[in-house]
Amino acid sequence: MKKTPNCFWSQWPDVSFRRLLLPVKIVVILLFCGLVMPSYSLAADDPQQATVTGTVTDATTGEAMPGVNIQVKGTSQGAITDIAGKYAIANVDRNATLVFSFIGYVTQEVAAAGRAVVDMALKQEVTDLDEVVVVGYTTQKRANVVGSVTSLSGEGLAQIPAANINNAISGRLPGTTIMQGSGEPGQQTPRIMIRGRSTLGALNDGYTNPLIIIDGVQGRSMDELDPADIESLSVLKDASAAIYGATAANGVILITTKKGQEGRPRLNYQFYQGFMTPTIIPDVTNAYEYATMLSEYQDANGKTRSYTDEDIELFRTGEDPWEHPDTDWYGDLIEKWTGTSKHTLSIDGGNRGMTYYVSLGYKSDDAIYKASSTKYKQYNIRTKVEMPITEWLKTGIDVAGFMVNRVYPYKSADAIVGQSTRLVPTNWSFWPTGEPGPDIEYGDNPVETSTFSAGKNDQKTYRLLNTLSTTITVPFVKGLSFTGSYSFDLTNYYNKAFYQPWILYYPNWDSAVRNSQGFITSMELTPTLRGLSSPQNNERYDRTINQTVNLNAMYQKQFGGHNLTLYAGYEQYTNDYNRLVGFRQYYISSLIQTMDAGADQDKNTTGYSTIYARKSWIGRATYDFKGKYLAEIVFRRDGSLKFPENGRWGNFPGFLLGWRASEEDFWKNNLGFINYFKLRGSYGKMGMDPGDPFQYMNKFGLSSGMVFGTGTSIETTVGPPTIANPNITWETQTTRNIGFDSKWFNDLISLNFDYFFNKREDILTARDASVPNFTGLSLPNENIGRVDNKGFEIEAGFHKSLSSDFRLDITGNYGFARNKIVFYDEPARVVPWQVRTGHPYGSQLMYNAIGIFADEAALKYPHWTNAKPGDVIFEDVSKDGKINSDDMILFDNTDSPESFYGVTVEATWKDFSLQAQIQGQGKFLRRNYYDNRRGEAGNYFQWNYDNRWTPTNTNTNIARAYNRDDYYWSMDVNLSDYWYDNTAYCRLKNVVLTYTIPQNLYRGLGISRANVYVSGNNVALLWTGTRKFDPEGTSGGGAYPLLKTYAIGANITF
Repeated sequence: MKKTPNCFWSQWPDVSFRRLLLPVKIVVILLFCGLVMPSYSLAADDPQQATVTGTVTDATTGEAMPGVNIQVKGTSQGAITDIAGKYAIANVDRNATLVFSFIGYVTQEVAAAGRAVVDMALKQEVTDLDEVVVVGYTTQKRANVVGSVTSLSGEGLAQIPAANINNAISGRLPGTTIMQGSGEPGQQTPRIMIRGRSTLGALNDGYTNPLIIIDGVQGRSMDELDPADIESLSVLKDASAAIYGATAANGVILITTKKGQEGRPRLNYQFYQGFMTPTIIPDVTNAYEYATMLSEYQDANGKTRSYTDEDIELFRTGEDPWEHPDTDWYGDLIEKWTGTSKHTLSIDGGNRGMTYYVSLGYKSDDAIYKASSTKYKQYNIRTKVEMPITEWLKTGIDVAGFMVNRVYPYKSADAIVGQSTRLVPTNWSFWPTGEPGPDIEYGDNPVETSTFSAGKNDQKTYRLLNTLSTTITVPFVKGLSFTGSYSFDLTNYYNKAFYQPWILYYPNWDSAVRNSQGFITSMELTPTLRGLSSPQNNERYDRTINQTVNLNAMYQKQFGGHNLTLYAGYEQYTNDYNRLVGFRQYYISSLIQTMDAGADQDKNTTGYSTIYARKSWIGRATYDFKGKYLAEIVFRRDGSLKFPENGRWGNFPGFLLGWRASEEDFWKNNLGFINYFKLRGSYGKMGMDPGDPFQYMNKFGLSSGMVFGTGTSIETTVGPPTIANPNITWETQTTRNIGFDSKWFNDLISLNFDYFFNKREDILTARDASVPNFTGLSLPNENIGRVDNKGFEIEAGFHKSLSSDFRLDITGNYGFARNKIVFYDEPARVVPWQVRTGHPYGSQLMYNAIGIFADEAALKYPHWTNAKPGDVIFEDVSKDGKINSDDMILFDNTDSPESFYGVTVEATWKDFSLQAQIQGQGKFLRRNYYDNRRGEAGNYFQWNYDNRWTPTNTNTNIARAYNRDDYYWSMDVNLSDYWYDNTAYCRLKNVVLTYTIPQNLYRGLGISRANVYVSGNNVALLWTGTRKFDPEGTSGGGAYPLLKTYAIGANITF
């Protein structure tokens, strides 16, 4: 019998390689140059001593480095590079070792090995304490950062074949939880939470989303950002985020894109070609198993069987595909492999203070559908120019453009992929002659609705992001500077969804031709239009305009070991959004799909607009004494359009202190093995202004109309007002953090720790207890809720150069956050264990399933009326000898995982580097089922069948055969944790193997640096609490599956 494999490890990509020819050629040529050609140079006959020449360049920029010292180890022989970075040393022993050194760069040793040419690319010797970290409106050295700030360099992220930058950074940032819900092209935005949840409201409502700032501007998307354009990424988690006051309560992610570096023009080309396959696909029963299990249910309940024993046997043998098919819906729907590709071309350079950076990018993802009907294509361009006008005046312009095209079939991924797990295997996806078979209902046949035969949903997004900036360095006041910027971001979205009826084929049994065994060999099929009654057109236009003005002043002063920085700023942000939607149907033909070609009957237009504005006054003062005693004060005063004038402004201060104890003499004398130790503490307030604007005003709504009197005309009516809340105000979060950063044994080991406690007050929520739903009354939301959230983060690392050729870096992080509802207007509960106050937000109320009734004797335990052997046992929580709603309990860990972790291993050996990342999450209970219409109306999941209860298999934890909601333990009747699985997991998230090709092999080609790599994303699940579906994906396995990706790529700089 045909079964869809649960994974595709043994399958090779079945894709067209013609489009991959150019990238593959580049990789093959570079690999040949790097791995084959060196063998010839080493095989040449070299004298015992020879002259060695070469060129020394900067490993980052590729620029030639004059003044580098090259010494033959153990001798006085040596040379200094000239202005072109070239050197020559005569009479070098073929077995000698050359030592390259330059101030500020890592000293490198390399064996001459008889070579006449030895080139070297030196890396800057920058410790992470010297690393510059973006902290909001400015930068600081990591050694002077006193907030809980995590940062990543953009280097290396471009090699990870993840759907977007969000997924590429997953598991790398302590305290940051990233959950990818779908692998569908264009729908791969993950859920991001920083330090868990501190508020009420569903995850998909955006109430837990962090503030995203890209190049100092909010409202820009991380999804479309090219990883190759990223310079750095920082996460603000404590009072350091207070400088973004109004929207910083959920944490802040700061992204800085690359800018040009002075020097000759540098051209860089990066690409990868990837092959994608599902990580896990849901396993469902085949025709024999389905018919067997359904018959068990029907026999147990005295119903007429749908399939005889003879039918079941024919399903098993597969002898009669016309009348007894064994359909693998999932296998007929999806490809084993599909493709993804990405290309980025950039050029940068500069001279005399003027710098420029220009990049072009292209990315494409294809669907796993065999029909290839879902596609994602993105084109992006970025230009960043900085130019000095005078010695004290500098200007800049930053322009970025994105064009994104998403194409989908008529049905959603849920209706296509989800339905393929539900449709019964005893029906036909395709007839034996190849035509698409009939539907189970509503025209649903995924192998057909996944094509464009039912129409196309074409979505186009155009973004233009513009920033003009000016910096004035006051010449007569040392350390004083002024900056100003204006950003205008325009997003246009156009969606055209033209749908039409589609054809499915139905049997004409009277025309069947049968063989001597009575099996059908051919039959006429009747094409039938299904789905819609006529073609219809839906068009939607959205326009979003974001404008941001920033005016800033900064003063820096150093005196006697004291360092003082003062910053003051003003910011204004506005958002204008408009939507227009049009609908027409009854098209005579689908050839002309314009809006005016549809009928006037039942046509419709709708639309709306929203506005938002905020003004902010910002301040920061930082101080340190010899880098030992550190202090910082931040302040922000925000005014939001969402609140009435008398309560529009909110104040959000932050106080941060730090002490580098390792700089004290007593520490050096007694605790010298801890060579770096910084203690940090912070306290701050941040805010949120959720919900719609103008909730403080009474608003009247327009109804669709009604008829008055004896007339026939429809009149528009004004509905009753929405009751206003004139006291609506800011949600506020008070955050406290204490932690330390440390390095042990001369930086061999790093260990950082943070403990935090967040208190979110004045949360906007409903008065559920004061006005129950049955009253029919509706009151506005009020600022009455409170949620506490606390936890810790730990980050540790091992860093060691084990030899001149081999270096190993291992870093790991673990974050834990647990929230608790302190107050919301909760209705009175009958039993105390159902009170939600005191539990984490989102705790699920349901029965505790403690097993399966094995036999009649087991039914002595309290049970639901009409319970039988094979049914689910609900715990008698109240101990009253009966099972009712009082026995339901709250299950925590059903909203999001409380713990998230990651481990990264980086190993470098000669010209090879290997990076591997492990990522995982702790206990997280999620539904293990999609769509409960199983049994007579749908297929069973495999786990329902395997080891299920039967009269001969009574010792099991899987219930007996069932049909939809016929039994009390159905998820839609009485929900229990029988339908939930723990989705804790540990997966090998990313692997990247890179080979840097020696420079002497391509010097004449104008290439300064080149490497090739192979990489993987979502490579393997090392452990998981469930394998019914990917634990990181959407619950139940009914959505588009997550994908693992294997890619080859190259990074070439000219």
